[in-house]
Amino acid sequence: MNSIVYWFEELFASLPLSFIDIWGRFGYIVGIFLMICAYGGFTFNPGGKFGFGRRKQSWDTQAFLSIPFTFVFIFITGYIGSFIVLVPGAQTFESLKDLTVFLCILLFGYPALLAVPFAYGLSDLIEGVPPDFLFDWLLGYFINPACFWVAYQLIGRDPDFKKLKTWALYSIFVIIFMSIEPQLWGYICSEQFTREISYRNITPALFFTTGVTWVVAPFAMLIALPLAKKYGLFWAEIPGHTRELILSYKEWYWQEEKFGKDGIPLGQGLPIRMFLVTPFILLVLIMVAATAYLTLRSSEAASGKLASRLHQEISENINLRLDDYLAHSIRKKPEEISLLLKNTNIARHGRAFIIDRETRIIASSDLRFSNIGSASESGDPVIRNSVLSVLKDYGDLYSIKMAFQFRFDIVNAKPVSRETWLTQVTPYRDNAGEYDWVVITAMPASYYLEGVQIGNSESAKVFAVALTLSLLIAAFLAGIVTSPIRNISQATRAMAEGDFSQRVPSSKLEEIGTLAFSFNHMAEQLQEAFRRTKASEEQYKDLVDTTPGVVWEADAITFDFTFVSKQAEDLLGYSVEEWKTPGFWADHIHPEDKDYAVNYCVACTGKLEAHDFEYRFLKKDGTVVWLRDMVKVIAEGNREKWLRGVMVDITERKNIEEKFLERNRFVESILDISPDILYIYDIKERRNVYSNIGVERLLGYSVEEIQKMGDSFLKDVMHPDDFQEYLSKIIPKYLNALDRDVLEHQYRMRHKDQKWRWFVSRELIYKRDQDGVPTQIFGISNDITKGKEAEETILDLNANLERKIDQRTEELKRSNEDLKESLEYQKKISKELNETQSQLLLSEKLAALGQLAAGMTHELNTPLGAIVSSNRAILDILYEEIRDIPDLLLSLNKSEVEHFKFLLDESLKEISQAEILPNRSLRRELVRIFKEASVSDPENAVNMVLELGIHRLGEKLPDLLKTENSLKILEAVSSIASVVRFSNVISIATGKASYVVDALKNYLNPGTHNGDEELVPVDVEVELETIIALYHNKIKYGVEVVKHYRTNELCLGDPDKLNQVWINLLNNGLQAMNYKGKIEISIEKRESWIIVSFSDSGIGIPKEIQDKIFDPFFTTKNPGEGIGLGLDICKKIVEKMGGKIEFETEPGRTKFEVWLKPANRKKEESIGN
Repeated sequence: MNSIVYWFEELFASLPLSFIDIWGRFGYIVGIFLMICAYGGFTFNPGGKFGFGRRKQSWDTQAFLSIPFTFVFIFITGYIGSFIVLVPGAQTFESLKDLTVFLCILLFGYPALLAVPFAYGLSDLIEGVPPDFLFDWLLGYFINPACFWVAYQLIGRDPDFKKLKTWALYSIFVIIFMSIEPQLWGYICSEQFTREISYRNITPALFFTTGVTWVVAPFAMLIALPLAKKYGLFWAEIPGHTRELILSYKEWYWQEEKFGKDGIPLGQGLPIRMFLVTPFILLVLIMVAATAYLTLRSSEAASGKLASRLHQEISENINLRLDDYLAHSIRKKPEEISLLLKNTNIARHGRAFIIDRETRIIASSDLRFSNIGSASESGDPVIRNSVLSVLKDYGDLYSIKMAFQFRFDIVNAKPVSRETWLTQVTPYRDNAGEYDWVVITAMPASYYLEGVQIGNSESAKVFAVALTLSLLIAAFLAGIVTSPIRNISQATRAMAEGDFSQRVPSSKLEEIGTLAFSFNHMAEQLQEAFRRTKASEEQYKDLVDTTPGVVWEADAITFDFTFVSKQAEDLLGYSVEEWKTPGFWADHIHPEDKDYAVNYCVACTGKLEAHDFEYRFLKKDGTVVWLRDMVKVIAEGNREKWLRGVMVDITERKNIEEKFLERNRFVESILDISPDILYIYDIKERRNVYSNIGVERLLGYSVEEIQKMGDSFLKDVMHPDDFQEYLSKIIPKYLNALDRDVLEHQYRMRHKDQKWRWFVSRELIYKRDQDGVPTQIFGISNDITKGKEAEETILDLNANLERKIDQRTEELKRSNEDLKESLEYQKKISKELNETQSQLLLSEKLAALGQLAAGMTHELNTPLGAIVSSNRAILDILYEEIRDIPDLLLSLNKSEVEHFKFLLDESLKEISQAEILPNRSLRRELVRIFKEASVSDPENAVNMVLELGIHRLGEKLPDLLKTENSLKILEAVSSIASVVRFSNVISIATGKASYVVDALKNYLNPGTHNGDEELVPVDVEVELETIIALYHNKIKYGVEVVKHYRTNELCLGDPDKLNQVWINLLNNGLQAMNYKGKIEISIEKRESWIIVSFSDSGIGIPKEIQDKIFDPFFTTKNPGEGIGLGLDICKKIVEKMGGKIEFETEPGRTKFEVWLKPANRKKEESIGN
């Protein structure tokens, strides 16, 4: 071993001392940097990737246990290593302790790094290192583990030496360590020893001992690593133990999972047993350390005083002996004086020598150096160093007049050591005054401080034993206290896994027993609450799964879905995972509804308001459905957090509503065709709710003007006498009237031209309030002004006739000619009377037509109005703009004419396409492009381009509009395109008016169509449901509708004509039972027929008229309720479709059956043909 150390010494001796010193200083700086990084929580390997970051340690149980384990392991290995001497002197087997430090730092991590400096220093105290050295080497104790921290960075995450990668990284660490650590310790020790000794002796010895460490370390790790993993102490496998952050990141880049194998979150706080144990350990250690420190310091002070006093006595004793020797000896030989000094007590452990004022040695207790020249050049290091110290302080020996004491150190290279000597210098002059000498006595501090040094070591051992015992006692006491708490913790964790049967035993400790009782009680309550919660969750899950809609939850800020029920896939085709894609909802709303739906939802969410809205949504197969979305906003701290709601498919309802709207428009058009006034009047608010366009024809007031008049309409327009009679007599009748009762009254109304006109109204109750009190009435008003005028004429004629008969009775007797003239005149009057009566009959028939047609005028006026306005617009263009176009074409050059033709063709193409309104961004983009292309008046040009729809030409537009006459060309093209557009409007409006007339014709004359009209399959059930919905207001107050749909098969027919049949039969049934009773509607297949039947609970049809009910114009209804054509029309419609209509009746029940061909018969006949 010594030969290897000598080889290293020779190697370092061959290097210049200045070079090694620079090397040591550089290593010291690098060591400080590593120390800052290691203890500052930095890392060069965050997440297993090289970089620079921070590491945060979680102080859990394993972290705290790592600290005492590190202390104990270093104590044991340091104590064992102190008995193995590899190099004579101070260098013991440090490799064993360094190996322990290496293993602890790699296996335990940061907690071991904190414990190493203190454990290493305490171990050195146990081995006998002076306390002064510990303070001088204090920084080195922190730098040393920081060098081991480099291995922790390289292989600490996976120190498995079975892998080649680990060996490669370990080799890099050894090179780094050996190039830094021995040299920096040489620099640190140069303060206590000389540079020569530090770099030539200490550094080579450290090279050797650490080299032994790195040879043994991999094999030791192969044993230690499995043990650390087995007992859960390996830092990299402890859940939640550490986490790392790259400095450029804002979030933790890497951390061990915070969940155990069972998936239960692990606590990150201080374990309670650690909280109990740590103060106890610290208290014991502080007391032991304080006691040892005070005791040793007291002993050291006492020993110093004793040594000082001993020096004084020895010096006085030597002086007395010298006096006696010099007084009695004739021949004063130095050898004899040396023998005299050798016989003193101090000669056995120290030095006693005499020098003259010129520093020549007179005598010495060490006979080897008793008569050798100058003391400052003596071969005895004690004599030499003591004299040099005196000369350094006093300059020469002549100035010494009094005795004094001082200390000096002797440093040896072989073995490496530094020893302190206590020295006393005493001036001596014999009694005769012949000799002027200096007596110097020196004693090593180890002689009188040996007990103190042994005490230091023993105190360190006591400290280590106290630490171990305090750990054991504290662990025992903590176990007694924490064992029940651990039971509660384990039971809590088991309950977190779902095992609510956990109970903990009681404890003899009062507080713990109370805690255990409370826990068990809580566990019972929690078990019962969990059972109820689980049942409630299953109930809610069943409710969500059976809800006829999509139950969902979404983030209120991003609108990203966090939960969607499984109905989403059944209803719309998208999987739950697709619904959770960011932006999914908004991206799949119908483009025409997207802005409205998103903006409305955002606005309501910002106000924390629950909202309900409807929009179209694109299914996965590309079809469109209508959704009703009912949303609730969940807030946290006055800020929106979540949205929860239900989406319901309302496509069927929307389709029905669309059919309702179409039928309402049809009904309104029929009502507007009527020559009479049809109206709805609110008798409670005394305002007109609805009027057809007949009011404008008969009274001159538009519907808008009547609405503006409000409750003053009747008061201002009706004759005052008639208005008072209406208020006092007519309106009170409605309080006792039934819904089917028709009230008729006559009155006068002022025309807009201020002329009075006579009207007759037939009114019935249209709406009642919740108490059944009538609030609105429906009526038809006929203009009977001409009838009234005819009546007055007849009365006047009759009066004149009577007068003339009285006056001319005698004349008639005298002249037959006069009689003939009178008879002819009377015939003429009778003829006028007949014409007047025919006019009255016509008025009555027109009233019936008004009930049947219900307002076709509005439907005709709409297309006619469009035709008139479009025609007027075309005339305006022809008169104002078209006549300028020929002049413009003459002024254009050939290329401009081509541009004109191209733009005209493109604009006419766009007219046939559906209009797409450009958005603002397109307008801004076109303005920008036109400005860059230097198009004149770009704003106006953009407006005309967008109006013509030629913005789709894209990049061609700027080239077409760069000419000087571009705006004029655009204006001409716009004029011609407008004429074409308005012509299209006229064509469409003409078609619509023709359709209305045909519809009315078909409705009034169902049997006049061609006999070969094609029949189509009809879903009778859907059509019946629509009609029942239309009659909802009439049947909701007293009619029970019972439906028996026993077949789903379709029939052959015309759906619109069949609807006329269903409406007539349903209306007859309701009127027959006075809107009170039960209506039964059934659909069934009997043999090869589809049979639709209507049964009512009315009074029945009398036997004497049963054969007449299908005759035209036969009716039993009151005047104004029907003209007797309904059943006749129904019969003709059904028979034309190849079916038949039958009825059966008895008191209290009447049933009409409509027999229709099934749809498959038409298919069979088609195949046969």
